[in-house]
Amino acid sequence: MFVLFCSIAMALGLLLGPGRGGAAVAATEKVVPESTIQVTIKKMEFHVTGYGREGNPTAIVVRNEDGVTHGFYSPLFKGTAVRLEGDGYQVEGKDGPAFRVDPGKTMTLHFTKGSADAPLTMMSPLMRHVIWCDMHPDVKGELFIIERKG
Repeated sequence: MFVLFCSIAMALGLLLGPGRGGAAVAATEKVVPESTIQVTIKKMEFHVTGYGREGNPTAIVVRNEDGVTHGFYSPLFKGTAVRLEGDGYQVEGKDGPAFRVDPGKTMTLHFTKGSADAPLTMMSPLMRHVIWCDMHPDVKGELFIIERKG
């Protein structure tokens, strides 16, 4: 068994050339850049720019430019691992995690939602995900995530 394994390894080394075995493996792994969605809370409104892609890493940067603490909640986070960075903090909402950010502070939420198995095409639908402040129900908005289901 050991001889067979060594023979296969040597044959692959000869076929790929010196130092290329690891490079061939690394070339097949694609690093997907993180999409960034900017959310500014100002005058009791969400102002959203940017979008995410289903199955890709996404960062939502939330800046609170109001004079009061705001919450940030979306059903998008239900059942999704979210890593929080910055000046915000997480609370448990009635339907999943909610995040809070104090006046003048910024937080970033990192997550990956959905699957990247299907190819991204011109026919991929644009999914809207509702966001709102769990402390001020009139403060609402939408995030856009491009689905990869063709």
